Amino acid sequence: MNSYGRDILILSVLFLVNSLAIELISPIWPIFIGFLGASMTELGLVFAVSNAVGAAMQIPGGLLSDRYGRRRLHVVGTSLAIFPPLMYALANSWTDLIPWIALAGFAAGTYMPIRWSIIADVSSSTNMASAFSWTNIAWLIGSTAAPFIGGLAADLFGITFPFLACFILRFAALPLAIFFRETKKKPVDAVTKSHPPKTGLAERLQSTLILITLINLIQGLGMGVTGPIIPVFVATNFQVDYTFIGILYAIGFGVASIIVQTPGARLSNRFDRRKIMFVTFVTSAPFFLIFAYSRSTLELILFMFLSNLILNLHWPAYQTYLMDATPPPKWGFVNGVSATTFWTGVMMGNVLSGVLWDAWGMLLPFVVSSLAIGLSALPLIPLKETEAKQS
Repeated sequence: MNSYGRDILILSVLFLVNSLAIELISPIWPIFIGFLGASMTELGLVFAVSNAVGAAMQIPGGLLSDRYGRRRLHVVGTSLAIFPPLMYALANSWTDLIPWIALAGFAAGTYMPIRWSIIADVSSSTNMASAFSWTNIAWLIGSTAAPFIGGLAADLFGITFPFLACFILRFAALPLAIFFRETKKKPVDAVTKSHPPKTGLAERLQSTLILITLINLIQGLGMGVTGPIIPVFVATNFQVDYTFIGILYAIGFGVASIIVQTPGARLSNRFDRRKIMFVTFVTSAPFFLIFAYSRSTLELILFMFLSNLILNLHWPAYQTYLMDATPPPKWGFVNGVSATTFWTGVMMGNVLSGVLWDAWGMLLPFVVSSLAIGLSALPLIPLKETEAKQS
């Protein structure tokens, strides 16, 4: 238990620092790309490049960590993420961003499946949902504070200042990755003690991955189609400053996501995880469209808050379900598949976002987003509950 607590604590701090770094630039990133001369279509393509490279690296990163261990590859990915934010600040045109965006995607695609696998490595089936919940909370604390800080800093010190702060925080994350011990479990008896063999597991895992892939592709598209345009939409329609956009993300995503993590873990342990996911997908979907009809800044915050509050209740159930359905030696690979398929959906949505905006107006991306989030519940219908949950 002491080892479990130490590992989760270090990983939580790492998630916190990383989310602070990433989310410092989230309120101003699309607007900054526009300042560098990108059209709305080109803006979507810039977002797509990072997600495409990240998606391509998820499965290789997970497989390599299953074979050679988590620690060294994790350090490599964390190191590669350091310099792109600095180079963003020095860019003179949106095309200057492309190689550094690709490097950032490569780095994230390397380390992200490893971090989720580390949580599973050090957890048991009884505390895994709580472990995912606590590390999600650490990430979301950063995601809550950073957009406000980044937006305020951009107003006070200029739009490039958050990128410099992101660079410093990325560098600060490296010692945490180096300090982390190897967590990949090698002894067979240690694995089988907490995860006894399951008959027909390979066949069930294959069918599960197919359905999870469909969920992730559809839902990723739904999230990706509005990701690049929300700050531009808000700035265009409400003439707000960077600080407000930061507040919108801090409350509408960060606070909304934090407060459902512990309830989400409890629901995951008590109820059918498939039903939790189904209900949250279907009931959150309308709010992703209603957001586009906001008549005031207060409504913007309220509708973004409700959409993420309901949707993100499923996080602990989803991740715990996936790990329960997977034998421990394949955790890295399956986390890679999960992340790859979601990021691929996000990439497709990013490409569509600017095209839909330019061709049919700013509301259509939100219509597509709402439909996709709702439709992502359909592949859950044939999904089977895991044996670990049934027992």
